[in-house]
Amino acid sequence: MSELFIQVLEGAFAPSVILYTTVGVFLGVTVGAIPGLSGDMAIALLLPLIYRVAPAAALGMLMGIYKGSMFGGSISAISFGVPGTPAAVATVEDGYPAKLKGRPKQAMLTALYSSVTGDLLSTLILVFVAVPMAKAALHFGPVEFFALYVFALMMISLLVVGEMKKGIAAAAIGLFIGTIGMDPMMGSIRLTFGISSFRGGIPLIPLLVGVFAVSELLVQFGKECARLSGEKMAKMEEHARELVGYDPAKDRMNWKIYWSTFKATLLGSGMGTFIGALPGAGSSLAAFMSYGLARKLSKRQEEFGKGSLEGVAAPEAGNSATAGASLIPLFAFGIPGSATAALFGAALVMQGISPGPMMIEENKVIIYTLFVIIIYATFINLFLSHGLIPIYAKLSRIRACYLVPTVFALALLGTYASRNSLFDVWILLAAGVLGIFLRKYDFPLGPLVLGFIVGPGAEKALRQALLMGRGEWSFLLKSPIALSFYGLCILSLVLLHYSALKKKIVEED
Repeated sequence: MSELFIQVLEGAFAPSVILYTTVGVFLGVTVGAIPGLSGDMAIALLLPLIYRVAPAAALGMLMGIYKGSMFGGSISAISFGVPGTPAAVATVEDGYPAKLKGRPKQAMLTALYSSVTGDLLSTLILVFVAVPMAKAALHFGPVEFFALYVFALMMISLLVVGEMKKGIAAAAIGLFIGTIGMDPMMGSIRLTFGISSFRGGIPLIPLLVGVFAVSELLVQFGKECARLSGEKMAKMEEHARELVGYDPAKDRMNWKIYWSTFKATLLGSGMGTFIGALPGAGSSLAAFMSYGLARKLSKRQEEFGKGSLEGVAAPEAGNSATAGASLIPLFAFGIPGSATAALFGAALVMQGISPGPMMIEENKVIIYTLFVIIIYATFINLFLSHGLIPIYAKLSRIRACYLVPTVFALALLGTYASRNSLFDVWILLAAGVLGIFLRKYDFPLGPLVLGFIVGPGAEKALRQALLMGRGEWSFLLKSPIALSFYGLCILSLVLLHYSALKKKIVEED
C-alpha cells in the first residue's frame, strides 16, 4: 500500500503533469470565455494528439480543460450577457444584471468560488464512490449489464432539455452508427454498403471531432461572422459601455458575501452532483435545475433575475458539480455520464485503459493518480482563473470569422495525424455535415455520441444474455437487479409524461 501511495504521488506531482494540467485549465477557461467555443470542442480537437503524451499528463490536461471551461462560460455571461457555453445560459439571468448594477467583480468571483466549491464536492464524491460502485459492478453479469445499458440509454434520451422524441431519435442514430463494421459476436461484416474502409467500423475520433467541433465551427462561420461584424458586435460594445458610475469600493468580494451565497452554492452542488451522475443529463440541465431550486428555497426570491448573487452561485455550482459526478458511471460501469465524459472515456481507451468495473482494479496507479490530479486541478482552476478574469472578460469580442478557419485547420490536421488516414478526414467532414443537420433541427448531439459508445456494449450484453438463456427473452427478467433498472425506466417515463401533461394543462389554462 505504501509503495502504491508513493507511486501515485510521484506520478500526480511530476512537473510535466502539473504543467499539462495547468495548460489544460488555461485552455478550458479560454475556450469557455469565447462564445461559440466549448470544452467539448477543445477536448475533441486534442484527442488525436494525446497518443504522444504520457497517460497522467494527457488525462490531466483534458481534465483541466473540462474544469476550466465550466467556469469560463460565466465570464462573457456576466460581462456581456452572452453565455460562453450552453451551461452558462442560466448564469446570465442574474450575472449580467449584477454587472449592470455595479457589481461585476462580485458576480465574477461569486461564479468562480461557487464553481470551484461545486466542482470540489463532486470530485470528492467521485473519489469515494467510484471504487465501491466498481466493486459492486463486478458482480454484474450480461443480464444486469444489459438492463443498466437500457437504463442509461433511456436517461440519455429522456433527460434532454427540450424535445424528448428528438433525444430518443439522436440516440437511435448513434446506436445505428455503432453497428457498422464487424459483428462483435460472430465476426461477420455488416452495414458497410460495399465500402471496404467501413469493415473496421466508424473510427471514434473523427466522429467525435466532426459532430462536436466541425459542425459547431461551420455553424459559427455561417451565422456569427456577419452578426459579430455588424449589429451584434455593436450591441456588445454598447453593453460594455452600459456600466456608468462604477465604484470599485462598492464592488469588493469578502467572506460575508460568499457566506450569503453558500446555501445556494450547496443546493447547486447537490443538484449538479445528482444530475451529473445520471447518464446523459448534462451540465445545462443541472444549471437550470439548480437555479430553480435555489430560487424556490431562497428567502430573497424577489431579487432573482435582478442581479442576485445567489442566482449566480447556484447555476455555476450546479454545472461545475457535474464535472466529477459525470465520471462516476464511466469509472464504475463504463457508461459516460455526459458527452464530455464520453470524450474523456475515449481518451482513456486511447491510453489503453478500458472504462468499466475492472478499470480501477487493473489500473490502480494511473486511476488513483488521476484522482489526485482531479483534486488539485480544482485549485489550479481557482488561482489561475482569479488572475485571468480581468483579461478574459474581453475575449467575447473576438470575431468568429477569425477563429473558425484556424480551429478548423487544426481539426483537419489533428484527425489526419491520429492515424495518417485520409479516410478519417472524410469521416470527420461527413460527421460535421451530420452535426449541422442535427443542430439545424434542434436534435441534441450528446445522445448520439453516447448511443454510439454505449450501443456496442449493450448489444454484446444482450446477445450474451440470450445465449445463456438459450434464446428465451424471459431470461432477461430473472435478475432482481435487472428488474430494478427496468422499473426505474418505467417510473422515469411515467413521471416525465405526467410532467409534460401537467405543463400542457397549465399552458392551456
